[in-house]
Amino acid sequence: MEAFVLAGGKSSRMGSDKGLIDFRGKPMISYVLEALRETKLPVKIIANNPEYEKFGLPVRSDVVKGVGPIGGLATAFANTDAEVVMLLSCDMPFLNGSVLNQLVHAAAKDFIAAALVKNKINPLLATYPVHLSKAVDHSIAAGTLKMTEFVLKNPHTLVTSVGKKMPWCFQNINNREELKEAEEKWSHLL
Repeated sequence: MEAFVLAGGKSSRMGSDKGLIDFRGKPMISYVLEALRETKLPVKIIANNPEYEKFGLPVRSDVVKGVGPIGGLATAFANTDAEVVMLLSCDMPFLNGSVLNQLVHAAAKDFIAAALVKNKINPLLATYPVHLSKAVDHSIAAGTLKMTEFVLKNPHTLVTSVGKKMPWCFQNINNREELKEAEEKWSHLL
């Protein structure tokens, strides 16, 4: 298994690159990278911004641009020799190694394992078997770009344990208001 952190998005709601934005003195992506260290998985970053190279990890550009996270999944599949990839968003600074290790243990090469939090599938905290590469290509070609839809159309399991024990871990930060709120209300979680 190999982990890929998606940092290639437009960050249009934030107004600047989310992964590099300062959150409590560090770039937001650094919290996700720290949590991943506990899994001992190899990690790559998917970004179109060369500034991500400063984290000392391989950085891969989108193989299909402008299609959102499903393009990130296609990029992960194109840049791994693993049988399964873990896909994560760069904007979840409250993730921890315990949550990620639960997902690692739920992963399999036969089906997608996605976190279920508050009755919502989180496709950007999930593991995907690489054999689904052609299914991703077909989805992109058909313009079916919603990741949740992709999860539901393919063999999958929903990992509820992580969402029940630590739902706050899945708080993602999409805009300046959420950033300010997270810095004020959630500082004790870091």
